Amino acid sequence: GESPDTPNRVASLIKKQKGICSHCGLYFTSTDIVEVDHKLPLSLGGKDQYDNLQLLHRHCHDIKTATDGSLNKNHDNKPF
Repeated sequence: GESPDTPNRVASLIKKQKGICSHCGLYFTSTDIVEVDHKLPLSLGGKDQYDNLQLLHRHCHDIKTATDGSLNKNHDNKPF
């Protein structure tokens, strides 16, 4: 979070999360690829606000996205 290359939003989330991925609970390392995630996806009504953001390892983000319903094109639960 102190590298000059680190975007402010990422640095803030690293500090808020004490360097720990919200999905797997492991610490981020300098070699990890991290991604900002919306806890409640925008496609499901989440807001693009700091309190709805978390930092995840890229592979954790992939797992979360695959299971959080944001990829479901049928958000209103109507039958196809």
